[in-house]
Amino acid sequence: MWDQPHFWYHVHGTGHSSLDVLEQFVPGALVYGRVNRRRVRFEKLDTATRTSSSVEIYVPLHGAWLIEGELSNRGISYQAVPYHTLGVTPWNDSRREELEALGRSIIDQLAKKGFLRSHVPEMITPYQAVATAWSSSRPYSFFVHACGAGKTLSAITSSLTRTGPTLVLCPAKARHVWWSQVQEYTHLEPYRVRPAGERKAGDESLTDYLERVGRNAFVVVGAESIHEYMYECYETKPTTLILDELHTHGSSKRWQAVHNEDGTVDFEHKTTKANKVTRAVCVMQISRLPTLKSRIGLTATPLDDGRPRRLWSQLDLLTPGGFSHSYRRFANRFCDAQPGQYGGMDDRGSSNTAELKARCSFFMHEVSYSESHSALPSTRVQVTYLDRTNLNGAGRYDDGKTYGQAFKEIAKEARYNGLAKERMIEARLAEACSRKRQYVIDEVKQGVRGGGKVVVFTARRGETELWGQKIRKSLGEGDEKIGAVDVWVAHGGVSETERDKITDAFRDHPGPCVLVATGQSVGTGVDGMQTADLAIFAMLPWKPGDFVQWKGRFDRLGGRATLLKVPVAIGTYDERVVEILTDK
Repeated sequence: MWDQPHFWYHVHGTGHSSLDVLEQFVPGALVYGRVNRRRVRFEKLDTATRTSSSVEIYVPLHGAWLIEGELSNRGISYQAVPYHTLGVTPWNDSRREELEALGRSIIDQLAKKGFLRSHVPEMITPYQAVATAWSSSRPYSFFVHACGAGKTLSAITSSLTRTGPTLVLCPAKARHVWWSQVQEYTHLEPYRVRPAGERKAGDESLTDYLERVGRNAFVVVGAESIHEYMYECYETKPTTLILDELHTHGSSKRWQAVHNEDGTVDFEHKTTKANKVTRAVCVMQISRLPTLKSRIGLTATPLDDGRPRRLWSQLDLLTPGGFSHSYRRFANRFCDAQPGQYGGMDDRGSSNTAELKARCSFFMHEVSYSESHSALPSTRVQVTYLDRTNLNGAGRYDDGKTYGQAFKEIAKEARYNGLAKERMIEARLAEACSRKRQYVIDEVKQGVRGGGKVVVFTARRGETELWGQKIRKSLGEGDEKIGAVDVWVAHGGVSETERDKITDAFRDHPGPCVLVATGQSVGTGVDGMQTADLAIFAMLPWKPGDFVQWKGRFDRLGGRATLLKVPVAIGTYDERVVEILTDK
């Protein structure tokens, strides 16, 4: 944390024994006393030593204004010494034109030097130019851009403002997107770290790649299995770290207590049942690599559950320790933390949100939906309510049971397993989705008959395969049969490599075609569906963040105007989900 922009405040005089409360008031601040020329945390000193000690306060730049205000209110004089603060200022709308001009100048220079391809300066949007300039002056950048708004290109141009290797941690299904877009926009040669099962004899090793390309390395790693790729991340020695879909790293649970025989308690990194450190721990360790000069976080949904508690770990990855190494202090200040009804902490609330937003303004660049989508084709959302006359009978939950049997089984498990409650929601939505099959097939036929490209998001692997078969058969039947049309199916059982080929084929297909997929398999971090004319969300996502992400597959640069249809089955759990999505 010492290389982050920060201040040291040297408090004049002695007798300020209560200043340790500033650590609670400003999460990320650390209060020290001087004892025999040594700097010692104030909380470890007794009252007498505190009173006689001179006081020094470390505080991240984005919290300095709070410390200064509190010291001034107490009538305490101080000396402020800045470190690494040059050019790091909070967001100011009046500087937008200045930042855009600077960003375009940087991008022009990157193209002239041969890093960016010649067409990139012409296609850069104002907010991408601003993002490039914004990140060039600070070691942390938090890009909160609406889905499809060119976050990837913003991050690529921003990474090129630093000299040295770039490491990207992204959802595994987005590795192909990064690999292809780096080649589309730059003259760099990216490297994808593949799972052992996907590597082929003769593939270049990461070691050989790094030795060959040197400081121009651009390495892409899937985040879901990051514990398997820690060596590769360390070996890259990145100067820039890009955390794609930053909200997926929103877990604050990185440590677990270990009770010793003598009654003392130690803490160690949290591990899984397989005794491997968790993903949250791995990403934390990578964010602390000493070679890093820039950390860039990308997301459209930082508060994917609508609560500030999701922010702490994201902010801590971008500005290590900047909002306290202790989540509890962050929760007390910004989540209105209270004792839980059954023990622990209830952190579902919010507090001091204006203060939190002000602190984040030092590194956050937010692009509103209206701004980002002014440069994109218009995606129209059409909600259609289907009564019983428009619905068919539900299929089966799986080969072994009906939906009714599945509901009873899950309900029993939900009595003692909280995760089963989510399974019940998913099962009820899957049943509703199954009952819309004939309606959706008719809509697909109309879309294809008009020469359009159609995407259908459905539920579960078996349902996806069934719908793919039914659609193929339906297109070749009847008096108005359409004939041979490419129909692709994608879900979690299809390998990532094959899914990449499918989305690429759909994007590049010149005529009518259909992609049937589960939203969970291609709804986040996947490029290629923006050329669709019609998208149908047969399966509704029950999380507002998921809906934004899924819709973002069509709101993308280089796409076309898409009609997004959301069929809602009356009398099913669909109606409850629509209420939730509308409220959010």
